[in-house]
Amino acid sequence: MPEINLKYSNKEIIDNFFENLTCDEYQESIFKGGQSYADHALNNLDINGYAKKRNNVYPSEKRGSSYLSPYIRHGLLGLKEVWDYVENFDYQDRNKFRDELLWQEFSRHLYAIIGRKNKEFLNFYIKNDPGEIVQNQKMNCISTIENELESTGYMVNQTRMWYSSHQMFRTSNQWQESEDYMYKHLVDGSRFANRLGWHWVMGSQTGKIYGFSKFQVKKRAPKICNECQLQNECPIEDWPKVMSISNKDIEIDLNIENNFGPQTILTSNEKPHYVWINGESLGDEDPALSHFSELPVIFIFDKGLLKNLNLSTKRINFLLDTLKEINEKRELTVYLDNPENVLMKKKYASTFAPVPKYKKITKNAKPTVEFPAKRLIAPINFYPRSFSAWRKKTKMAL
Repeated sequence: MPEINLKYSNKEIIDNFFENLTCDEYQESIFKGGQSYADHALNNLDINGYAKKRNNVYPSEKRGSSYLSPYIRHGLLGLKEVWDYVENFDYQDRNKFRDELLWQEFSRHLYAIIGRKNKEFLNFYIKNDPGEIVQNQKMNCISTIENELESTGYMVNQTRMWYSSHQMFRTSNQWQESEDYMYKHLVDGSRFANRLGWHWVMGSQTGKIYGFSKFQVKKRAPKICNECQLQNECPIEDWPKVMSISNKDIEIDLNIENNFGPQTILTSNEKPHYVWINGESLGDEDPALSHFSELPVIFIFDKGLLKNLNLSTKRINFLLDTLKEINEKRELTVYLDNPENVLMKKKYASTFAPVPKYKKITKNAKPTVEFPAKRLIAPINFYPRSFSAWRKKTKMAL
């Protein structure tokens, strides 16, 4: 049961423990992990002009991005917390920004219901026609997106859509391969929000595709087009071709407790000796962590999962930063192992995470005390085929 000594530098830890588990050499992203950095980012959030600037791409200084997504993704900032913070901004900017928070919650709801089935087409089968394959290196728009992703660990919403559409409709790749590539490098990488973005772009969710073409680049990042060697023979002058779109049925379980976990705190006759935290909820306000403030804490890097995912060191760095800050406040032990092996004989408390991995681990190594997940919107007992349908039927969990 290998333990990671957080007194070592991130590079020493990654070199000694994560060899052959990552896809790149040691690299830091533009984001520093930790509650203090998350709080600083939120306290300095300014969404004035967000409604007009949110789709800007390049130059980067004209973007309207909040850059909160890695902190939201790992539970350092709660959706409800961010929702409340923007209350006093202009109505239009506030509503557009809150729409993005709702999309995040929608993606979590959908993932809680369908789980790993989201790596397949959802409501529609899409058959593409890539036509002539163009080398990405020759396309300044695509190569610029990839370079920024690999060097920073981030992509704005527009470039995520551009890249997804291009890879789906204009290459011979399986879309899951390209989605995995993004997932490896994105510090905010998640199988709920990012993968749902792919489904939306492909038309797998709604039956309507998002077509990436030269028009979007000229509008959002003209300099990229002007400096491209293919500007006079651009391979994306027109929308991509789609051969067919057909309906698909998906089998789902709508049991709220199975999908969303407990709605109240579940306790047993035994008292926990530890708090287990995971990558879904690393903030100080994690329910289990804050309730049992006197207990030592456990975090487990899942070695088998990491070997399969082959993540970027940028992502590992962010997690190590966060864990080191927790370790300054609490007694924390970090393992690189199989989580079930570590937790099997331990009495521990945890906060439910509506993701397949958490459910698998806790099925065999049950927590002594389990807290409900923090949510912006109450759990649902229906299958939402679209974001708009979901919004109409849900109620704010305020």
